[in-house]
Amino acid sequence: MGKRAIVSIVRVSDSIEGSVRKAVDLIGGIPAGVTSETRVLIKPNFIRAEAPAVGTTTHPEIVRTVATMFKEKGARVAIGEASGNQYNTEEIFEHLRIRDRLGGFEVLDLDRDRIVSVEIRDARALKKVGIAETVLNADLIVSLPVMKTHNSTVFTGAMKNMMGVLPEREKWNMHLSGLHEALVDLNRAVGPRLIVMDAIVAMEGWGPAMGYPVKMGLVLAGTDFVAVDSVAAAIMGIELKDVKHLVRATEEGLGVSDLSDIEIRGEEIVNVKRRFRKAPGVKFFEVYGKCQYTVGRFLLNSFRIDIRPFIRRTSLFHLPKPKLDYGSCTRTGRCRAICPESAITMNSYPVIDYSKCSRCMLCYEQCPQHAILVSRLPVSVLKLRNQRYGFRR
Repeated sequence: MGKRAIVSIVRVSDSIEGSVRKAVDLIGGIPAGVTSETRVLIKPNFIRAEAPAVGTTTHPEIVRTVATMFKEKGARVAIGEASGNQYNTEEIFEHLRIRDRLGGFEVLDLDRDRIVSVEIRDARALKKVGIAETVLNADLIVSLPVMKTHNSTVFTGAMKNMMGVLPEREKWNMHLSGLHEALVDLNRAVGPRLIVMDAIVAMEGWGPAMGYPVKMGLVLAGTDFVAVDSVAAAIMGIELKDVKHLVRATEEGLGVSDLSDIEIRGEEIVNVKRRFRKAPGVKFFEVYGKCQYTVGRFLLNSFRIDIRPFIRRTSLFHLPKPKLDYGSCTRTGRCRAICPESAITMNSYPVIDYSKCSRCMLCYEQCPQHAILVSRLPVSVLKLRNQRYGFRR
């Protein structure tokens, strides 16, 4: 009996574009039937304003490559995202320069799209939800998730990425309905037909937006979202039984999770496997999420008080920032030369002026000695650290 699903694993070598094309080619290429009339919606993961280098967001070059591959087939391509529920999607696009980097393609803020109320047939939890109209009008959906751990679902990939088709407060319904069951229902309604997973830089620990980068240098692809997520979880050393939405999706017949039923093309799992640190307190965050959204919905409906701006402000302290590892720094000056904001000066060591730093993380990406680290400490703490070493910035 043949394998029931195909997933490719490709190492990123010379170019991201070449690696993405190879990963898609290994699974048989772009799905059949794409014509000039096909409306394609590409759904990346731009959850908040953090650079791909820290493992939070999909690399724009992956987005551009996949969009170009469909454009070459004549398809009508749009790229759409509705970010994390307390964030501003347009601000994220601006911070990541998405429209500049994806020039020539339509980039849509799904938070500003018309919301269509959808009743999901055979749903167990998410029986009714508002979905962006652009998503419902698409003939084919492509999910471009990032390989990450998650503080509520242990793992996040192609299935969890589809929460970004729910504008504004509709994401609250997912948590309040029971997140794992709701993810299965959502993907039954608007599941992607092609998945290209960004594992160039993954994330471990308190994902999906508070963890730390893991440089994997991989791209995964497949047409079965359960299979792709299951292979990704295996690479991360996460057992399937710990990811409840994958277990439920398999039971519902939405895809294949048994690795013996999945044909792996390209690299073997054993050759790229790396055990990820899971987010501690998963149960706590699951309960916390329900409480937060219950209170938020009550305050909004009863008193028109929106708690999202407050949540956003309190989350700013753990945005990623560059931090110098004094023990590894050889003072090449590369970080100062590459900084677009001139936020780094050279003393006896590089000094980061956090009042100028835009968190683009280019210094982290391009330091030849890997002496720039990712920190999620508050800026005030990092400034005190500078003072400890005799620097006042």
